[in-house]
Amino acid sequence: MMDIKKRIEDARTVMRQKQLDCLILSPSADLYYMTGLSPIAAERPVFLIVLREEAYVILPAFEADDLREEIKEQISCIFWQETEDPYRKAAACVGGGSIRIAAGDAMPNVMAYRLARQIKAASWSLGSEVMEELRARKDAAELKYLMTAQEKSEAALLRTLEQGLEGFTEREVAQRLKGYLEEEGLSCRGLPLVAAGQNGAVPHHQAADCRICFQDAVVIDFGGSYEGYFSDITRTVAVGKPPEGFEEIYGTVRAANEAAFQAAAPGITCGCLDEAARQVIREAGYGGFFTHRLGHGIGLDIHEPPYIVAGSRKQIEPGNVFSNEPGIYLPGRFGIRLEDDLYIGQKEAECLTGLGHELLVVD
Repeated sequence: MMDIKKRIEDARTVMRQKQLDCLILSPSADLYYMTGLSPIAAERPVFLIVLREEAYVILPAFEADDLREEIKEQISCIFWQETEDPYRKAAACVGGGSIRIAAGDAMPNVMAYRLARQIKAASWSLGSEVMEELRARKDAAELKYLMTAQEKSEAALLRTLEQGLEGFTEREVAQRLKGYLEEEGLSCRGLPLVAAGQNGAVPHHQAADCRICFQDAVVIDFGGSYEGYFSDITRTVAVGKPPEGFEEIYGTVRAANEAAFQAAAPGITCGCLDEAARQVIREAGYGGFFTHRLGHGIGLDIHEPPYIVAGSRKQIEPGNVFSNEPGIYLPGRFGIRLEDDLYIGQKEAECLTGLGHELLVVD
């Protein structure tokens, strides 16, 4: 049972620190985090309204019978009929007078506009002022879901590689991997990234009908979600035999991944952590070929704060989960990326990804 009351109290703590009076969320990962609700994002509004003393869920009356008892027990539910104006009901909950409101970042513009028309004296800011801090610190239950997503994703990759790669198209391998992810019990949006040969030099190449050949390097970036929480893993494998120069560069990427893992700890800034990996690649002579940030937070969204990017002064904190994914991309030749997911404990990092870093050569 989700402790909705605790999450609301945690939100209120941040609201007081930010001098905010009200938080309003619509259907989104933020709403799911706070309540476990995942309604269809449509024209009928569903809102969570958190005030300093009260909290309400506002939703269509015809959804009342389908609402879980744990929600009804922990928060006041206000239902609106099709003939009623839900924005007026929301405004009545918020009350009058000057008030500072944080509205969810994913709220559609039309909903934010209609709320603002009803709550006239308010000043508005982004809901991420509250939600980013809460969601970045994973609790024990969230960590368990993240670890399960990792384990199931790894099993799906191993099953995929057992079937071989040579002679199949990128798309066929991606479809096979997606099928195994789903068989393992994960939800999988779209197709995994599979990039063979020179396609691997494009960091976000989408799997196409290119056939995988002997001595290709193949970048496989994949994952799925378990109870809403994502995994995100990348491995680069060689088909039959590594291409010329691959093993040396793979060793550099592997060393960069390890350097970032060793540096990851509470208190280090995201920019310094990015530099720990980037320095290894730069000193090997490939600095211009590491073209993206080192990583990103992972949770209910596959990309979320904290962002491990050069220049960021944001400090890593206990409870953060993020990717560690250095890469080198050589146009016209191949790309190499090695991505793990890290959890930050009270003193050091733990790698949630169980797959090793040894060079994989498959048929």
